[in-house]
Amino acid sequence: MDFTCIALISWGMSALYNKDILRLATEIPFTAPLADAQISITRTSRICGSRLRLDAIFDDQGRFLKLGLDVRACALGQATTAIVAPKLIGLDRQSLAHAADDFRAMLQENGPPPAPPFEALHILEPVRDHKSRHASVMLIFDAALAALDGWAEKSKDEMNASGPSQASVLGEGGGVLRS
Repeated sequence: MDFTCIALISWGMSALYNKDILRLATEIPFTAPLADAQISITRTSRICGSRLRLDAIFDDQGRFLKLGLDVRACALGQATTAIVAPKLIGLDRQSLAHAADDFRAMLQENGPPPAPPFEALHILEPVRDHKSRHASVMLIFDAALAALDGWAEKSKDEMNASGPSQASVLGEGGGVLRS
């Protein structure tokens, strides 16, 4: 156990930064950037400075096909990303938005954990009492939803254009939509 863990436990943070959360924080998938990403979105928590960049390639249905992640967040944001990211591949926007709403309700309204495939988010229930950490644990949802929305908008624009677009469009919140 390193000094950081000892310090957290001594400050009474062991329920928040428990062994399951610390273990998950080391298990983030898709950590290689995607050089051929169709969309790159960066989201930052204004409260704690946690940052997540999501690179994505989409299938013809507008669902995630490949992801690349760069996560510069606390153990809580990392653990959430480790749980959520593997479930994003092939997931539609409506299902993701529903899971994000359920997770937010779990944190802010003492609601139940999200339904499968996101039920493992129950380990973040201790975050309820730490509002300053809510934005960090929502980063993966915020970035993924922004990427899906950006891709839908880009696809719509390309369908309406008379020819192929060669421009890059700056997306809200620092996302670049590549065409």
